[in-house]
Amino acid sequence: MKKQVIHQALNQHDLVQLLNWELAAYDKCDGTRFTSIKSIERPDPSACNWSYARVKSDHSLDRRERRIVRRVIEQTRREFNLD
Repeated sequence: MKKQVIHQALNQHDLVQLLNWELAAYDKCDGTRFTSIKSIERPDPSACNWSYARVKSDHSLDRRERRIVRRVIEQTRREFNLD
């Protein structure tokens, strides 16, 4: 039997704020922020209805920072949908 995944739905503004709050936990990413969310037409196999978040930074992101950004997005996609 397949387990149904339920994601809490947030509007775009609140979801971007949540992503930025999560990103703020990493000092390495100071000056980096999420600005918007890309929705998808149908939920993917994980039941998430957004695919990525646009990022802006006041500097070029190094490999470690890009990994942190991806990790924040992946973890948030597991729990939250776009309203």
